[in-house]
Amino acid sequence: MVTKHDIRNGIRGEVGRFKRELTASFTKEELGALCAALEITDTTDSVTSTATMRQQIRVTVELADSREDAADDAFSKLELEAIAAAIGVEPISGDEPDPLL
Repeated sequence: MVTKHDIRNGIRGEVGRFKRELTASFTKEELGALCAALEITDTTDSVTSTATMRQQIRVTVELADSREDAADDAFSKLELEAIAAAIGVEPISGDEPDPLL
């Protein structure tokens, strides 16, 4: 079964960020990379909040009609699945980082 952690790691890998061993929400840098992958241009300012980036991502992948209507909290599993589909990621179960040698 694919978990939220697997989906987030798939998204991280697709946008050029490191996969994580432990489950964790997206960092500001990861959200920024995701915005760039989705070609969201109005969140590239370094002072843009993570809440604003999450709202804009929801609007871009059509999970909300407007930023004002979009939630600004962490993504649900269904939202992560929609985001993964929008950037062409097929999440796999047990998606862990490659071991360091």
